[in-house]
Amino acid sequence: MSIVLKNIRRTFGTFQALRGINLEIADHQLVALLGPSGSGKTTLLRIIGGLDFPDPGNGTVSIHSEDVTEKPAADRKAGFVFQHYALFNHLSVFENVAFGLEVRPRPTRPSKEAIRDRVLELLRLVQLDGLEQRLPSELSGGQRQRVALARALAIDPKVLLLDEPFGALDAKVRKDLRRWLRSFHQEIGVTTVFVTHDQQEALELADVVVVMNQGQIEQTGSPQEVYDRPATPFVYEFLGDVNKVRKPGRPDLFYVRPHEVRILFAGDSSAEFHAKIEHLFAAGPSARLSLRLTDSRDTLDADMTRAQLEEMGLSEGDEVGLQLALTSKT
Repeated sequence: MSIVLKNIRRTFGTFQALRGINLEIADHQLVALLGPSGSGKTTLLRIIGGLDFPDPGNGTVSIHSEDVTEKPAADRKAGFVFQHYALFNHLSVFENVAFGLEVRPRPTRPSKEAIRDRVLELLRLVQLDGLEQRLPSELSGGQRQRVALARALAIDPKVLLLDEPFGALDAKVRKDLRRWLRSFHQEIGVTTVFVTHDQQEALELADVVVVMNQGQIEQTGSPQEVYDRPATPFVYEFLGDVNKVRKPGRPDLFYVRPHEVRILFAGDSSAEFHAKIEHLFAAGPSARLSLRLTDSRDTLDADMTRAQLEEMGLSEGDEVGLQLALTSKT
């Protein structure tokens, strides 16, 4: 295992940021720490990297089988990439990437030629070759983030830690950079842990998603596992759109995602529920219907293709039948 966390607890005054975290991260994995603000994901990342520490006597951190619980960041060989880049604005791209190598103690510092070769190799790897003399202010947001990534990799880290790495970028750049990072990680193979509150980002990028809430891990699994088989109501509601439905005469609360709602004609005998279409949004390749159930008066959303919508000839105010792939989490 690259990273092993055992019973990590962290408090700030009376606030419990982490409540006994246990997590194992395998070599070469790309792992997302996903959760809302205040869930403890950034605190956990900082503890992995040595920028923060567990409460005394409350947890251990191992990296490549070495206990680093009490070691500072400088002794853990962790590469960091932050949301706001943290680049030196007065230094060129080359000088920013070279910085971690040039400040090493003389006995471990590479030669100037070795540093130059390493920096130019990394700039080619992050597709910024030819820009080494530019200042950060002369780059786009996506380019600055790639400089930060190259700088983190320059020290040949054991693990790479990214804290909301795309949070400061606009949606289009974020999407492009996510796709690039996924292929980049496959090429370099460094064990990588990144923090995000963006569900789509975690599901698209990660090999493993760790869903956190109120200082605890709610579920760990592949993107498909946590989305298709949520372990708790929190995971169900946090990952993607979900409807909450109560059956008449039943205390249970049921969950169903919009794409799991099957729309039928009102007179279809196989319908389990009946509803009225209150709103219909059909821009783009799919349609989203807002429905009100006849029996319980609950509202829910349903997705269907434009072709299905046109074939059924549905419009607002129509009565329809429904089949719901309900899951109980109570």
